[in-house]
Amino acid sequence: MISVARRGVVAGLAALAAPGVGLRTLAASAADYPALQAVLDGYVATKRLPGGVVAVSRRGRPVDYVAAGTLAFDTDARAAPDSIYRVYSMTKPTVGVATMILIEEGKLSLDQALSDVLPEFRDMRVVVDGDVTKTRPAAGPILIRHLVTHTSGLSYAIDRNSPLAEVYRQHGLSAGGRATTARPGELPPARDLEDFGARLSKLPLDFDPGTKWQYSVAADLMGLVIQRVSGMSLCDFLHRRVFLPLRMPDTDFVVPAGKLDRLTTVYTKTAAGLVDSDDRKSSPFARGRDLPSGGGGLVSTAHDYARFNAMLLNEGELDGVRILKPESVRIARSNLMPPGPVFNLTGKPNGFGVFMQVVLPGGELPGAEPAGSYGWSGAAGTTMWIDPINEVAVVLMVQFMPAGAYLTYLEARQAAYKDFRALGALKTG
Repeated sequence: MISVARRGVVAGLAALAAPGVGLRTLAASAADYPALQAVLDGYVATKRLPGGVVAVSRRGRPVDYVAAGTLAFDTDARAAPDSIYRVYSMTKPTVGVATMILIEEGKLSLDQALSDVLPEFRDMRVVVDGDVTKTRPAAGPILIRHLVTHTSGLSYAIDRNSPLAEVYRQHGLSAGGRATTARPGELPPARDLEDFGARLSKLPLDFDPGTKWQYSVAADLMGLVIQRVSGMSLCDFLHRRVFLPLRMPDTDFVVPAGKLDRLTTVYTKTAAGLVDSDDRKSSPFARGRDLPSGGGGLVSTAHDYARFNAMLLNEGELDGVRILKPESVRIARSNLMPPGPVFNLTGKPNGFGVFMQVVLPGGELPGAEPAGSYGWSGAAGTTMWIDPINEVAVVLMVQFMPAGAYLTYLEARQAAYKDFRALGALKTG
């Protein structure tokens, strides 16, 4: 019988051998990416994380994987390319691609009013001076462009700076949450996307559409747009049009029983140290829900997300399967922000494409990806980016909260470019 630890390694090698990925051992990849390996090894050695996986795509080459540690502190099952991670907000880029599919087919347009698809959002109102009891008519309609760039006026229940956060929680609009019951003074969580949209449409906006950047439930609402326009559920659309064609077998809104042995545990950093905040043995991600969160509901693997990255890096095509036309990918990765709003989450002004940050000249981080790169991160420390200039793409899979507790998103970038430079793989400085 194969041990649990050995089974994880065997499964990882099987993922490496998947069609279109190419077979390259973890040892060979580690030799090419010593800086990335050192970052992961350092986190494991100091017990800041149980383990992690990085997938590196370079145009025309097999995917490289760098891994260290285990799925959790209480198991010897090794972190591998097919280990399952909650990617949270890295769900958003997949919804962005789904949106671009519908735009490419002429069923949506960026400057189309949201109310064309969701009439319940026609007459929106805006909070006055941060007082949710006072509202006025919105100066203009929410456009699809506003949704994909987080400039719609919508908010998040997790946004401590928004006066609407508490209102969202009271109305059961904690998008991405897996709770099935309500806390005192709150409505039960929205049952499905139709219920979610109906409740959201009755609430005011934080600001006039197109006037400010604010992280929000826009990708969740876009899930409802996709359902209405396509005539199929968001889950079905993503599976049929993105995940199945790209051979991403482990990317889903739920982890089935047969795959739970590959699920990781999420840890949260507290003053007392790391605590288990979503145990792999009892995770709510093993439970199905009728409300798929387009903003943060997916689980995936380094193998699967590397294929998604590679499709974007190849301008919409992978292994002879075309998901988007090259011009659609170029639109998705361009700065689609309306004039006026500023996006500077990293402290430097940058742009926003279709649910992904776009690095603008002057917005680069030290030792990281150049202008023209794009991507996004997840609440549990995962991150992904595509660098079309140097023809590389990277995904990092780890599980800890809050995502900014460690600088893995920056350290992984700096390590990757150190390794790319040593390999002679960069076309830019």
